[in-house]
Amino acid sequence: MKEIENNKIATVIRDVFQSKHDDLVKTEARKILVSHYGTFSQDLVGSLSNSVEELLISIGDKKIVIKRMFSILLEGLQNIRIHGGQDDSGNQLGFLLIGSDTDDYKVVMSNIIEAGEREKMEVHLVEINSYTEEELKEQYLSVLSNEFLSQKGGAGLGFITTRIKSGKFRYSFDDVGPDALLFSLELTLPR
Repeated sequence: MKEIENNKIATVIRDVFQSKHDDLVKTEARKILVSHYGTFSQDLVGSLSNSVEELLISIGDKKIVIKRMFSILLEGLQNIRIHGGQDDSGNQLGFLLIGSDTDDYKVVMSNIIEAGEREKMEVHLVEINSYTEEELKEQYLSVLSNEFLSQKGGAGLGFITTRIKSGKFRYSFDDVGPDALLFSLELTLPR
């Protein structure tokens, strides 16, 4: 862990993580339910998704909310694990924050991407956010029937599925190194 402490990219990511955490607590007056900064192994992705599901059940949330949250987390955390870039020391860092208030949940997921991917991602995200519900469903079915798989094994359904489950999302890019950005996806899930 000492390696992460001496790593410039990791330091910037930790600062962004802390800033987003503070925004949720201080600015939005949310209670933090889940907070993780670090790497995301397959076991951790499964454990976090299942733990959040159990937490929402214990809180007494509606089944539809629990199913949507589980789907969003599984999709988003797998995306971090599979597509996330690496810091100066070869660590695949990212973070997850889930805050709640009486009306909704706010989910923030972040991971490192190559700086050269920003424009392509931004075009894709703007397009997905602009779709009507019907266009989203059509795009979802189109991607499913196309059966295209990327080099890393994805079919490009992640952001579409997340948008279907949560509504429009926000995103940001923070410079973390000469060729690296921290991509953050923020979404709100009504309770």
